[in-house]
Amino acid sequence: MTTVFSSSGLRVGRLFRRETGLSCMVAFDRTLLAGPVEHAIDARRACEAIVAAGPEAVLLSPGVLKSCGDLFADNRAPKVVLRIDYPMVGDFTLTGEEHHRMIATPAQAQAMGADAVVMCLISGYDDPGREADNLEAVAEAARQCEAIGLPLIVEAVVWGSREGGRLDGERIARVARIAAELGADLVKAQFTGEAEEMRALADSCPVPVLVLGGAAMNDDEALARFTRDALASGARGVIFGRNAWQREDATAGVEQLIEIVHGT
Repeated sequence: MTTVFSSSGLRVGRLFRRETGLSCMVAFDRTLLAGPVEHAIDARRACEAIVAAGPEAVLLSPGVLKSCGDLFADNRAPKVVLRIDYPMVGDFTLTGEEHHRMIATPAQAQAMGADAVVMCLISGYDDPGREADNLEAVAEAARQCEAIGLPLIVEAVVWGSREGGRLDGERIARVARIAAELGADLVKAQFTGEAEEMRALADSCPVPVLVLGGAAMNDDEALARFTRDALASGARGVIFGRNAWQREDATAGVEQLIEIVHGT
């Protein structure tokens, strides 16, 4: 029997390694949200180091893709995942108020060469109306992505001020399920560190769950344990940023992460 894939399903599959069924992606979009940070002052140099390690994909801003696109113009290069929104919450708030804005459409991202796009669905905005607007934006992006066959990764997180900084497994599972039901192809979610909560999240989310890394741990053993626990409990991969590249040797850091994920 022949299996028929949609174009978005085919492209989702390209984000995973066939041998393991897992994906190791690197998030290099923090500087879009937080400006220049340590080990990323020179965006091109950092991007070169990440690409050299060979992860499945790299998450970028439109501007970094524009200036570093040649690094990905090779069939051996990582896939490009483009951030198409700007979540103004927590450390990323510029005005003191929480907002959410789109900065590109799926079609514009595809025209730039993106293999997939990512945007946030945030639980706990200070204004519930903004949470509703964010939800509507995700739903609209999902329809647009579906129309052009472009995978949508939704970063479903409990970041808003009304969440009070809590990292609650049930809340994370709730927003992840909502993201999937709005039309996400993949969900990028927080991991509390509790295996049972990760299993509940993975079991209740009808699309693959990728774990985000959060703040730099600066502890390789703790990072390896965190990653392996998430994968053993149902996560299908990681999208780590600072825990991958925010170090003196970014290439070695990403290679180490790839080894943890794929066991190579």
